[in-house]
Amino acid sequence: MGVGRAAAEYRRKAEQHPWPPRWLRWLPPSLILVTMALDHATPPRYFFGSLLTASVVLAIFVYRPLGVAATGAIGCLLLAVTVQIEDYIGPMTVVALVVLGSVTLLSVVLCVMLQRAASRYRRVLAVAEAAQLALLRPLPDRIGSLRMAGFYRAADDEALIGGDLYSVRPTPFGVRAIVGDVKGKGINATQTVATVISTFQEAALLHPTLPQVADRIDVALQLDRDNPPPEPVSHTQPEHGADDAKGLVDELFTTAVLLEFTSDARTVQVLDRGHQPLLIVRRHTTSVVPAEHSLPLGMADLLTEPPGTTACRLEPGDILLAYSDGVTEARDSTGTFYPLPERLQHHYATSAQPVSPSDLISFLQEDVTRWAHTLGDDVIAIAFQRI
Repeated sequence: MGVGRAAAEYRRKAEQHPWPPRWLRWLPPSLILVTMALDHATPPRYFFGSLLTASVVLAIFVYRPLGVAATGAIGCLLLAVTVQIEDYIGPMTVVALVVLGSVTLLSVVLCVMLQRAASRYRRVLAVAEAAQLALLRPLPDRIGSLRMAGFYRAADDEALIGGDLYSVRPTPFGVRAIVGDVKGKGINATQTVATVISTFQEAALLHPTLPQVADRIDVALQLDRDNPPPEPVSHTQPEHGADDAKGLVDELFTTAVLLEFTSDARTVQVLDRGHQPLLIVRRHTTSVVPAEHSLPLGMADLLTEPPGTTACRLEPGDILLAYSDGVTEARDSTGTFYPLPERLQHHYATSAQPVSPSDLISFLQEDVTRWAHTLGDDVIAIAFQRI
């Protein structure tokens, strides 16, 4: 699934498993009832009124401030009623009332602070999600003569995007796409992802050849390397964080494959800048697309000659698969890497149904998840098919 679907799936899971769980809401009143029952069932020398304090503390996590105050007030009222019924007012009872009242007041204040912090967190999360969705827009099902599907999974569970990237858009020169993997992973690589995608989207519309588009991205990465952003001020970061950030800037590069499909999608030009080899999946075979392998984007100053493109012809039904190393480096419990070509070959060797991008991506997503229950890197795979 793309980033948009990943966000919807993330929200769906959050709704299915809300925090705090609903059953926890019944715990404070249940504790009050248990306390009163114990008080009535035991001799007067046994006093359980102090347990009411625990009900107020638990209410902080499940109720709003008014609910916390109501829990404390009910506890105080029941404690006073119990004392009147038993006709006993001792030092322990007075202390329990004073403590319960004080804890209730402090709990209400703390609950207000928690509510404000939670509201602020939700606003920040909404802004972060909007920014990420704007950066990696949902993949369309079709552009012109090209059908496509893909899935994306960030290494950081709390993030929608990480160090992998993609962009597909129609241009005057045909449908152009980029699939890449920046140096690093997770949220730390998002800045470079933004640079590559924004530069590609502009250059793809202006420059007639893929090498020129790649040159423009090289320049943008070089500018980022020469003019790093100011380091955020944080008292929680370790002292070596600045050195680590400087090292990331010094090694700023992106492996990527750039694609240009003709208007009828019969031919695709491939520019490989240090990325994983493309695969062509036919009904019964899976093969690697031969392409000239060059240095990653951001390392243009090390190139001895400009990298060239390779033309690849797509037959009806062919699927061109671009992916990141997060797929092929996924490991099972024995440490074995995921054998992507072999798994696709085995799956489609006996399939009687025509291969479609959505079917391939669905199989790949489920198969990689079964192979490696935990993924230590960002994962992306996009399938293109000529209509």
